[in-house]
Amino acid sequence: MAGRTISVLVVDDDLFVRQTLAEYLAATDDLVVAGVCADGAEAVEAARALRPDVALMDLRMPLLDGFDATRLILQVSPATRVLALTSFDDEDAAAGILRAGGTGYLLKSTRPQVLADAVRAAHGGITVLPADMVRRLAMTGEAPAAQPRLTRREHEVLAGLRDGLTTAEIARDLFVSASTVKADLRSLTRKLGARNRAQLAAKAYELRLLDGPPR
Repeated sequence: MAGRTISVLVVDDDLFVRQTLAEYLAATDDLVVAGVCADGAEAVEAARALRPDVALMDLRMPLLDGFDATRLILQVSPATRVLALTSFDDEDAAAGILRAGGTGYLLKSTRPQVLADAVRAAHGGITVLPADMVRRLAMTGEAPAAQPRLTRREHEVLAGLRDGLTTAEIARDLFVSASTVKADLRSLTRKLGARNRAQLAAKAYELRLLDGPPR
């Protein structure tokens, strides 16, 4: 991801919010503003034309709300990740955006740096939800999938993936054979429903199986 910029579409019916978000994103090193939209209908057309990596989506807007806009954006630009950003701390709304295909749900009171990290995580396919919201959604049965059971060595292999190590390097650090690490990787991809190493690491972060940044 070194040198890779993430394009972000800002969608909000409040002019001040749009401008504030755009100015903050433009000031970061790796996030660029693909466009700004005042309603959901405008956002769908912008997504069709611009194919942004991430759409920061308000939920309550005229013409087309954030839920329907999310569904339509994913039809015209399937690779776009939609991250809801709203003033309403509402588990029904959070569940609704996830059902619509969104990648996460944050409040507008979120600190700027946390928001930037959330955009990066969403771009990586990681579901972004405040910890309190995860607990509340779990009570309604709408929370993301529960953590799978992993062995101690599978956790260690995941940590090696996080650190960008090759199979041989992970085997060396764990004092096991490369074939053993490959078997653990096959087990992990099955348990986490991943198709490759990149997806495996993203799923591990999504399910909170990895802590901390790469070393």
